[in-house]
Amino acid sequence: MIELAHVSKIYGKKQNQFTALEGINLIIESGKSVAIVGKSGSGKSTLMHIMSGLDRATSGTITVDGQDISQLKNRALDKFRAEKIGFIFQSFFVQANETCLQNVLLPLEISRAPRSERTDMALNALKDVDLLEKKSSKARDLSGGQKQRLAIARAIVSHPDIIFADEPTGNLDTATGDKVEKLLFDFNKRLGSTLVVVTHDPDLAKKCEIQIHMKDGKVVKVVGADSKKGKKK
Repeated sequence: MIELAHVSKIYGKKQNQFTALEGINLIIESGKSVAIVGKSGSGKSTLMHIMSGLDRATSGTITVDGQDISQLKNRALDKFRAEKIGFIFQSFFVQANETCLQNVLLPLEISRAPRSERTDMALNALKDVDLLEKKSSKARDLSGGQKQRLAIARAIVSHPDIIFADEPTGNLDTATGDKVEKLLFDFNKRLGSTLVVVTHDPDLAKKCEIQIHMKDGKVVKVVGADSKKGKKK
């Protein structure tokens, strides 16, 4: 479960202050598929960064699976993310000069998964995204769709409790984007991982069980959730 209580994020100081998030209260039940939607500048990505620990809130608490991550020191927060969370971004962020296998092994090294199990886990993740035959290929030689599938393999290799995907199909053509979406929802169901997707795409948002609508740094509507659970009063 992800719970945000009275979360705000302010950038800058004095006359240059900008409120990116204001008084966010949310509860996301474990195992759900969730879309965060809204126009550019509405606070979608900031909300994802705050709830995943990629950024720090100015005020409020963020509790993930019973752990208040807003109170964790940087090293403990890094460890928590490595063990609990997988990330997928629009721009892929794969290591271009590393092989596909090396890319997928990286989060296992960070999370200190048992050394004897790492290669098998990475190969299984590559197989899941249909990239096993590319295990020795450099990431730079992949197509855009293959790079995104590699990013997904890297995100799911540790069987994380939560997968965050920021515009995961934004740089892909429709057919490739559909394949990537199917992979994400398959993992959501098969692994039982909570899937949180930031998207401009209304069709992708509708495929999620819950849609969190944002405007001007505030949650204005939550669709598909029990109102008492999905949005705190």
